[in-house]
Amino acid sequence: MSGVRNDPLVLSIAPQSYLIVHPKVLRTIEANVGAPSSFTEAGGILIGSYRGSHIEIVDCTIPKPRDVRRRTLFDRKDKGHHLAAMEAWRRSGRTETFVGEWHTHPEEHPHYSWLDKRTWDDLTRRIPDPLIFCIAGWHSTWWGLGHGKSLRELRP
Repeated sequence: MSGVRNDPLVLSIAPQSYLIVHPKVLRTIEANVGAPSSFTEAGGILIGSYRGSHIEIVDCTIPKPRDVRRRTLFDRKDKGHHLAAMEAWRRSGRTETFVGEWHTHPEEHPHYSWLDKRTWDDLTRRIPDPLIFCIAGWHSTWWGLGHGKSLRELRP
């Protein structure tokens, strides 16, 4: 993972359609990737806006006290994540909302697991809008877009 980020991450969703991730979000996620010797997974939700064909992520939550954290598992159980999304919705005049979730993996270059895929399939069945999924590892971060029954990796 890189050092301090001051520029947004821009990934292509489709021709002329982009995911924009604010630097604050990138720094927060990177700060939660633990050292290999004492690693437990971390995670939270991604908060942002749907702007036409673009998705902009402006904030994220971090692990809360009631979340389950193990070396190879993060289970978002704390209601604080939902409350953060509702507060963003209220504060923004109903433009910012839950747009996905992020978590870490104990590997250099992460990829989603069968449990990640099953969880994301459940979310995309319940939520009609496209969702962003992020997995941060020690040296890189995987970004994906889930919509309906499809899941695909996003790249610059």
